[in-house]
Amino acid sequence: MMRCRWCGRGLDGEFFRANGDMICAVCAERARAALPRNDRNVFARAAGAGVLTALAASLVYLMLVRLMSFDRYGFVMAFGAIGVGYAIGYAMRQSARGAGGRRYQWTAAVLTYVAITVVFSAMTLAVADLPFWAYPALALAPVADLFLGHFQLGATEIFFASIGIRWAWGLLRAHPLKVTGPERLVAVEEPGKSVA
Repeated sequence: MMRCRWCGRGLDGEFFRANGDMICAVCAERARAALPRNDRNVFARAAGAGVLTALAASLVYLMLVRLMSFDRYGFVMAFGAIGVGYAIGYAMRQSARGAGGRRYQWTAAVLTYVAITVVFSAMTLAVADLPFWAYPALALAPVADLFLGHFQLGATEIFFASIGIRWAWGLLRAHPLKVTGPERLVAVEEPGKSVA
């Protein structure tokens, strides 16, 4: 008789799979209850928390960039980028109550990129008279710098953004447990015996 890999109960008629392990209906229900809910409302709440955190983190990052000289303290800017990515990823993970996956990761990556590159672009271009609503357009400045003769500046901004993105991406990985089923248990015919 086949048995549940988690609790040892006998499997009669049907079973479920949890990451490949054959489990009973009771264990499958417990596993599904433990998984974080992942629907449109949860994602919207996580994205909203990510946007608010990106705004706050970019303001803190802007103060850090202004206080430090980029030429002398580039490594401090890298750690600041890690902080921005971590803050966005952590806020999204907490507001989604543990849910994660590709759409969460891509949202966090875009928010982290924008939060970091807008700050660097605002500092390097000295755009004090730019209206507030136009600041998100500065996220395109590092890519433009690559093609307009400021390759080192654009590459540096993208490099710092990628450090923050890596941290946000890692925090929002999908939950590793996957429960599928039910599946029918097929009787195995032993040699010399017939299955009735």
